Amino acid sequence: MHTSFKKDLSHLSWDEVYARQEMRAELMNAWMDALALQTGDRVLDVGAGPGFVSLALAERVGPAGLVYALDRAAEPLAFLQRLQTERGIDQIQRIVGDAATLDSTSLHADKALVALVLHHADDAAGILRNVARCIPRGAPVVIGEFHPDGPCTGGPPREHRLAPALVQDWCAQAGLDVVGNRRQTPEHYMLIAQRG
Repeated sequence: MHTSFKKDLSHLSWDEVYARQEMRAELMNAWMDALALQTGDRVLDVGAGPGFVSLALAERVGPAGLVYALDRAAEPLAFLQRLQTERGIDQIQRIVGDAATLDSTSLHADKALVALVLHHADDAAGILRNVARCIPRGAPVVIGEFHPDGPCTGGPPREHRLAPALVQDWCAQAGLDVVGNRRQTPEHYMLIAQRG
């Protein structure tokens, strides 16, 4: 049944991926609240894909803020660029790169969101290590994932889901202190961390 799951989403169009992001919009306000996201903030959106979440972050930070929309593929960011142009949104900087190895010296983020992306990654622990290098001490990082104990009616199959304890271990190795762990829905959980 789950043999068709592809971590790289190559079986979907970017319109379909955008629609999937949109279906999970109910999770976003909690992510943004946990980040204490305000007007003027600079936030890193890891694994931005076609940008539904990046656009919501841009609305929250306003024209004085900045969203770094990071994705390892250029195609979804081109999709996002089109939406930005159509909507007149300038405060998103699109970056093509691997979040686990990206040179973080050009990023000046205050906060980071790693939402529903780690289960797609080849080096999830490396992503968290690199994210920690992109933000200042005390800065918040919110990680959203699919819970392995969920009903698995949507999202990745159980064997591709990451247990909260495993992600917390990766956070500790990255120098991120987990200060909150919350089940958002039967399928989803959220970790709130900050750089130590």
